[in-house]
Order: sequence, then C-alpha cells, then structure tokens
Amino acid sequence: MQHDWTYDEFSTFAMLYATSINTDVEPEDEELIRKRVDEATFRKMKEVFQNCSDIKCIDILRAYHDKYMADEPSRQRLLDDVRKLFEADEKYTNFERELVHMFKMVL
Repeated sequence: MQHDWTYDEFSTFAMLYATSINTDVEPEDEELIRKRVDEATFRKMKEVFQNCSDIKCIDILRAYHDKYMADEPSRQRLLDDVRKLFEADEKYTNFERELVHMFKMVL
C-alpha cells in the first residue's frame, strides 16, 4: 500500500474511521468532516474508506504514523480533531470518550 496523502486527506480518513468504530458514519458526522476539507478531498477519502476493511483502515493509520503522528504534538493534533468531532453535538458521552481512548491506542 503506497499512498502520498496530505494531512487533510489523512485526517479525513482517520475521522471517518473514528466515527465508524461503534456504528456506521452518521450523516451529521459526515457533514462535520466534510466542512473541514474541500469536496474533492472528502469524496476521495470517503471512497477509500468505504472500500477498506477494519484491519485495512488500521494498517493505513499505522502506515502514516511516522509522517503525521511521529511526535506527541502531531499525534495530539489528530486526536483533538477527532475529539472535536465527537463534541460537536454537545453530547460528548462516556462512550465517545472511550472511543477517543481506543483510537489513541490504535495510533
């Protein structure tokens, strides 16, 4: 697997994966992710995401570790983006906190 994704592409993919951990990506979550990037980037990453198994998604996240998560500040940047996505509906639940924690372990 060889990709040369920008941070926006990678973070879009990561956020789609994070929101799908407990269920399918909800339309509200998808809309919030879509607002972060241009439409072409969103569509590209959604297509990649939809064609990946769970393990393939994790493999992709790990493949980009050195590029976008090599140190704690860059890792925290991505986790903050995911947390903001979960907090957007102003109902940041314990379950969502646990999802962020699980996502952190994947990274």
